Amino acid sequence: MDKLLEKSESLNSEFSRIFDYGPADESKRVIASWIMCLVGLEHSVSLRQLALNGNYTSAICIMRSQFEAVTRATWLFYSASEAKIENTMKTLSELSQNADQKPSNNDMITQMKNKAPEQAVLMLTEFRDTQWKALNSYVHAGVHALQRHGHGYPEKLIIDIIKSSNGLLSMTAMMAAILTGNTMIIKDVSKIQLRHKDCLPVLLSD
Repeated sequence: MDKLLEKSESLNSEFSRIFDYGPADESKRVIASWIMCLVGLEHSVSLRQLALNGNYTSAICIMRSQFEAVTRATWLFYSASEAKIENTMKTLSELSQNADQKPSNNDMITQMKNKAPEQAVLMLTEFRDTQWKALNSYVHAGVHALQRHGHGYPEKLIIDIIKSSNGLLSMTAMMAAILTGNTMIIKDVSKIQLRHKDCLPVLLSD
């Protein structure tokens, strides 16, 4: 477990450098997606800190937020309407009570088909199909949270959670690389994934 967390920090360190380049332009669509990538990066860091401290229930809860952040970052760039982008970038003081009516997570993924890269849609769909119900149970203090917190977490489950989070981090890094507009950075993401394949889920390390 400690070794995996150490390797995960190394992965995070390499991906974090992408954000030093900044987005390719200041358009609202690019900036909105960029900010959401930063949110996803923060969730990734927080999840590992929680796991390091043995706060596994909270770590699993935050993985859903990490998944939603990268989903929305991708949707904002590839699929959101101009009206949604304008609405998203309003200040809090400008927003009305019902202003931010974003699609559900499932609807965002559906809207991305034939617009976002096929591999990205595939990975988001697979993650949702395999993880969503259990993550909701943890977030809403359901039976998963009750049973696991009460009886303990198998080490393999926590290892899988950390690797899944690293997979989401990789998707976030790729989205951020695309937003830089620099093809060399995009290629670097794939190289980083290969160097750290032992701390990534199988789909991303293949």
